[in-house]
Amino acid sequence: MNVAASDSDLMEFLRRAKAQGVSDEFVVSLLRQNGLSDRRIFRVYSAYYEGELGLPVPTKVRGTTIARDAFLYVLNFLTLGCWIVALGQIFYILIEHAFPDPATSGYTGVLRDQIAWQVAAVIVAFPFFMVIHKLIARELKRRPDLYDSPERQRITYLALIIAAVVVITDAVWFIATLIRGELTVKFILDSLVLLVLGGGVFAYYLRTMEAPASEA
Repeated sequence: MNVAASDSDLMEFLRRAKAQGVSDEFVVSLLRQNGLSDRRIFRVYSAYYEGELGLPVPTKVRGTTIARDAFLYVLNFLTLGCWIVALGQIFYILIEHAFPDPATSGYTGVLRDQIAWQVAAVIVAFPFFMVIHKLIARELKRRPDLYDSPERQRITYLALIIAAVVVITDAVWFIATLIRGELTVKFILDSLVLLVLGGGVFAYYLRTMEAPASEA
C-alpha cells in the first residue's frame, strides 16, 4: 500500500518507534492524544504492516455502508437545493410585487397562489434537510473516518462548484448591469437574494468539508 504524501511524516515516526521497540498500543494512544483520527492512524499502520509482511491487510466489504452514506449525502444535497431554490423564488415573487417592472404588462394573479408551491416546498424540504443534516453530523462524530469518504467528498465538491458558479455569475451580472447604468432597486434586491443564498450554500459545504481539529 502506497503512503500519501500527507502521511509520510507519520509513517517515518511509526518506523522509528517500531525500531525502538515501542508497542503499537502506546503509539496509537499517543497519536490519538495528539488529535489524529483513527482512520489516518490505521491507514498508516496498514501500509506499514503490508510492507513488513508482504501481504495486504484483509478488509471487510462495506457495500451496504457505502450505499447508505451515499444515500444520505445525495438526499442532503437534494433537500437543501429544493428549499433553497423555493426560498429564492418566494423572495423574487415578493420583490416583483413590491417593485413591479413597468416594462411588463403588469402583474396578474393572487400572491398566495403564486407562492403556494414554493412555500409548500420549504415546509416539506427544510425539516427533511435538518433531520438528514443531524444524522450525518452524528455519524461524522461517531465515525470521523467519514470525513475522508469518497462519496461525501464528491457531493461536497459538486455542491461547492455549483454554488461558486452561481455566486460568480451573479457578481458578473451585477457588475455588467452597473457598467451599463441599468441598476434598479428590483435588480439589486434580486442579485442580493441570489448572492446570499448561493453564498450560504457555499459556506455550508465549505464549513463541513474538513474535520474539526480534534478529529483530524
